[in-house]
Amino acid sequence: MKAELHEAIALIRAAQRPLLVTHVDPDGDAIGSLLGLGWALRRLGKSPTLCSTSGVPSRYAFLPGAEEVVTQPDAGADLLISVDCADMGRLGLSAEALDALRTKPWLNLDHHVTNTTFATVNLIDTEAVATAEVVLDVVDALGVPLDQEIVTCLLCGLVTDTLGFRTANVTPRVLERAARLMQAGAPLATIIEMALNRRPYSGLCMWAAGLGTMRLEDGIIWAHLSRQARATCGPVAGAETGLVNFLLSAQEAEIAVLFTEREDGTVDVSMRAKPGHDISAVATALNGGGHPLAAGCSLVGPLPEVEARVLGLLRAYLEQKRNASYVHGARVPG
Repeated sequence: MKAELHEAIALIRAAQRPLLVTHVDPDGDAIGSLLGLGWALRRLGKSPTLCSTSGVPSRYAFLPGAEEVVTQPDAGADLLISVDCADMGRLGLSAEALDALRTKPWLNLDHHVTNTTFATVNLIDTEAVATAEVVLDVVDALGVPLDQEIVTCLLCGLVTDTLGFRTANVTPRVLERAARLMQAGAPLATIIEMALNRRPYSGLCMWAAGLGTMRLEDGIIWAHLSRQARATCGPVAGAETGLVNFLLSAQEAEIAVLFTEREDGTVDVSMRAKPGHDISAVATALNGGGHPLAAGCSLVGPLPEVEARVLGLLRAYLEQKRNASYVHGARVPG
């Protein structure tokens, strides 16, 4: 990764008007990494444009600089930096915008194991718990001192992608980096309260609708959010992520799935798994991506057909894993 880091730094130093873009339906790591890198580039005297085609979810509006994020890319950029995005299709950019931006140098900063390395330079650290860690490496390599704006945004990325440092991939090194960000002024308690603990009423309405469809079979728990339910409750960015994580808390479940029906007829599939599993291959087989314990994809509906297809693959995965565990003398619970 050292060579890629040097190449990334060279691209950034050569640019004056970089365009930073993150994935659709951004989470706390996506927005935190986007904003944190944006602040670092401003400290170097550059004029970055920060873009999220889905906007900034309300729960992350407290982050410094969130109000400056735009929803349309800047055609005058001299460098494109994609942040926390495993494939270019997830950027939400039109074909015309992508064609125009492909003529620019492209830097890809990410931590997903399924990243398709689509850029000029791909700085991918699959050992990182969040892209915010990758951005911190870039900020350090640029020699930018950490200030409160930068560290607040980056700590939000660490906190949200680890669910408050509760995921299996949290190591002493991650906690050391979080402590470093706190020492530089990042308010941990505020970030946890705003990004993890607070939900609008419409979000609770969405959870109620989803929980009403919940089912559990063979170690898999799943639910769905129909277009009608989403229209009744109103748009709530991030509600799906919170709900699928909540489903996984069921003691009997090994894998949780949430199916979200979109207005265009597609169905977003969010999957979570308990430690010891790897569902990223299932997501990849469905043209999606993610991590061993958190992955997803988007499929063309109708909803019942998507549910049957995804659940069939997950049942086959669990059956294969259980058979393999019997061979080795250790049974996977379920």
